[in-house]
Amino acid sequence: MSNGDQKRQRKTATRLRRASATLPKHASRTTVVAAPTDADAREHYRREKARRAGRSRPPDHPLEQARRAYHALLAADAERAKGGRPRKGVVVGKAKPVRSAATDDED
Repeated sequence: MSNGDQKRQRKTATRLRRASATLPKHASRTTVVAAPTDADAREHYRREKARRAGRSRPPDHPLEQARRAYHALLAADAERAKGGRPRKGVVVGKAKPVRSAATDDED
């Protein structure tokens, strides 16, 4: 409700705040294991990459065919890498006439 030009007063909180934080009823039974580090993840990545590099598939395997087709597509796209969006600031159109030093002397 509006009280005219007066500001609306807030109501006071009805809940009481506790004086201290509540403690858990029982301690956690799970022990905290040291978190894996980035070094562990990097070492796993290197080992897995080396393991997979050692495997070879026959040339008629579908994944090998797809890999060859993908690399051929990338090579073809790299050859015709002209075009795309023009650079900022480059104006395509008529060039403005350039005044030479000889024409400046005549003025």
